[in-house]
Amino acid sequence: MSMLLTKRLARSLWRTKLRLVAVVLMIAIGVFSGISFGSYADSAAGLYDDIYADDDEGVNLPDVWIENPSGTWDGATADSLCQAILDQWPEPSLALDVCEPRLVMDGLMFHTDDAGEERLVVAVWHGIDEGEVDRVWFPDHDCCSGTMAVADDEIVLDEHAASGMGIELGDSISLGAGHGITDYTVVGIGYHSNHLYFAQEGVLLPAEAGTFATGYLSDAGLERLANLTAGSANLLLLDIEDTPDYDLQSTDEVEGEQLGVLIGDISGIVDDWFSLVGKHESSLVYDRSGVQSVEFLRADAEGAQLSFPLITGMIAIVAGITIFLSLQRLIQSQAREIAVLRTLGIPSSSIMPGYIIAPIAIGLVGCVIGTVLGITLGAPAMVGMYEAIIGIPAIGYHVEASLVIQTCAIAMAIALLSGIRPAWQASKMQPLEVLSGQHEVRLSSRGIQRLTSRLPATVGLTIRSSIRKPIRLILTFVAVGLSMLLFGSMVLMMGSMEELFTGGIKDQNWDAMVNVPFGGEDAIIGWAEDREAAHESMLVFPGKAEGDSRQFLAYGLDRISTESDAMLVLDLKEGSLPAAGAETTQVLVDEGTMLFLDWEVGQIQTVMFGLSNSLDVEITGVTQGEIARTLYFHRADLSAAVGLEVTTVLIQLPEGVELDDEIGELSIGITQKQDMVESYNTLMDQQEQIFGAILGLGVIIAIAVLFNTLLMNLAERDSELATLRVLGAPIRRIGTMMLGEHFAIGLIGGILACIFTIVATRHLISAMVQWSFYFSVQADPAAAVTLIGVIVFISVALTPFGMWRVSRMDLVERVKDLSQ
Repeated sequence: MSMLLTKRLARSLWRTKLRLVAVVLMIAIGVFSGISFGSYADSAAGLYDDIYADDDEGVNLPDVWIENPSGTWDGATADSLCQAILDQWPEPSLALDVCEPRLVMDGLMFHTDDAGEERLVVAVWHGIDEGEVDRVWFPDHDCCSGTMAVADDEIVLDEHAASGMGIELGDSISLGAGHGITDYTVVGIGYHSNHLYFAQEGVLLPAEAGTFATGYLSDAGLERLANLTAGSANLLLLDIEDTPDYDLQSTDEVEGEQLGVLIGDISGIVDDWFSLVGKHESSLVYDRSGVQSVEFLRADAEGAQLSFPLITGMIAIVAGITIFLSLQRLIQSQAREIAVLRTLGIPSSSIMPGYIIAPIAIGLVGCVIGTVLGITLGAPAMVGMYEAIIGIPAIGYHVEASLVIQTCAIAMAIALLSGIRPAWQASKMQPLEVLSGQHEVRLSSRGIQRLTSRLPATVGLTIRSSIRKPIRLILTFVAVGLSMLLFGSMVLMMGSMEELFTGGIKDQNWDAMVNVPFGGEDAIIGWAEDREAAHESMLVFPGKAEGDSRQFLAYGLDRISTESDAMLVLDLKEGSLPAAGAETTQVLVDEGTMLFLDWEVGQIQTVMFGLSNSLDVEITGVTQGEIARTLYFHRADLSAAVGLEVTTVLIQLPEGVELDDEIGELSIGITQKQDMVESYNTLMDQQEQIFGAILGLGVIIAIAVLFNTLLMNLAERDSELATLRVLGAPIRRIGTMMLGEHFAIGLIGGILACIFTIVATRHLISAMVQWSFYFSVQADPAAAVTLIGVIVFISVALTPFGMWRVSRMDLVERVKDLSQ
């Protein structure tokens, strides 16, 4: 008997093909999205592990970095530091494998593009000596080839730069690092762990082709370029056996407690060594979380892994609500049949299985379709997008079986849960109540009748009819709100995308940010004054809060201002601007730093520049818009603390004046504002199809949900509408009723969608942001109006279908059903 009832239910469901197909497609879309995003996350995380590995195929990523941000060590100092660390190594269980000095310098590449125009390309040059740690990666792929640089006139160019500027093996390129121009021959094209995410330090936006370059020379080659003595270094790379865990910036837990203690001990060894030899150094000691590219890519993969179950679950919940409402409607339409079976002695256990099997079958079909589409189309498209934006070949990409199982399990669980209550309701129906027609008759409360009695008859009837089943109505609103979550989140994010990637660069008044060698600012200022260009000196230096290992950038400005005519315009969110020369140094702090360190305006905090150089600062205000963690000082105050005067000169170029080779030879890197704007525009062009697809997907889901819920809403009132028509109500008046009801559903559903979108987007972002990059999404009135307008439009646009359905209704059969 149970099998016969199940077949009967299947035939009933099949009669509502359009509604059934819509629900199956929603589940398929959820599974498709989960597999697409999940395969991207798994592939990226697995790829990074393979790249960083200490084997023949990997680069052997260091575990600890010791950096000199204020200059370079000579060869004897670097070797002595390594020996001191080796002799006093504090942790036997974490054995030191290698301590390798490394030289890394900012600089420029002088490139002539296809149009014959010479460009000054900001660059970072690495001098690699032994190459046992942090090697150049040459994947087994068509992108890369060649050998490591050995001679002092050879270079391995990063693949991002080589492909972006059309440079091949054997080409000669011109480089600079503040001491003239030197030519080098390209002997290899590869990647490096510090630049897998190809962006300038402190910038979230991937560099546009031809605006950034990195290269890997021999140690002698970089010493020749930077006019340094043999053995010079500004980094010590420490490789520990077996790769210990390190503390992740995206969690509150301390994952690398043992490594954290070790870093503290190493800091003490370095500080003691410099004190012993009578030197004062502002050295930094950090783990992998302090390397921008490593941390950005890890956070990207982690964010994708966090988001894909949420996306799958959200879409599956919308489908589950629709399944729930569909089964409830189906039970109502089959109530008499179920009542007759119960009077014939059919037990509840024979009625329930069919209503449990139905959502399982719907979920299985949706999972199969979604899995096939996700594996064949979605996952390859996401990996292709990754390769296009990040610029790394996704070697070894495949879809994990565990990912498919996890995604389908989420969808199936929600589909099953959506059928439990309707199945229970069907099994508990009372024959006497059903056959007497009491289950069909629902009168509005007297309070509602009194409230609507003074309204026009059509309006009053519409309101009473709509709220007669409040649970169904609430679920309709929730489903409509959730259905637009994907669309709304994307609309809200797109409004913040430019600020996120550019840090408000368009509002700044500088055209070029010129990095200068230590003590070389006068030559840059002279160049600017000769051309009547406005300029402002700036000091940038890394620091950290006392007792915290995470680094921030301290900016020393000649003019701290929120005025639109300032060279560097700040966006003050709270508090006031600092005063120069105060007894306790006054600073501005970005909102991300305030959040992660739990600081407040008015507090006095201690910051560290190096291992032992501390400074008390008073927080006078909070800024917003910075991606990286930032403190703003008056330059004189910061200079007194770190012992440097200028690291950067901001230049505002007069009309007709351009950067030339002269300033290129004098500087160690030039960031141009226009290059960053073009990089953002290029990224938006690359993402346009992805954004369009996600927006379209959100609209399709909303249409499917609205169509199902509104159609069921009409179907539940077939007898009522038929009676109105028999009593002479014109179809136009009934259409007006529908229009008003659909408008109300769209308006309330749109408001709920805005609330859901803002809450969900902020929750998702709060789970993704971390010390390395922080941003917030503000409620944009224009985005809210757009979201509500889309839902109202879809709801109202479905009114003609409802009118068409009512006009083709068999009035005799419907009224007969009501009379029974």
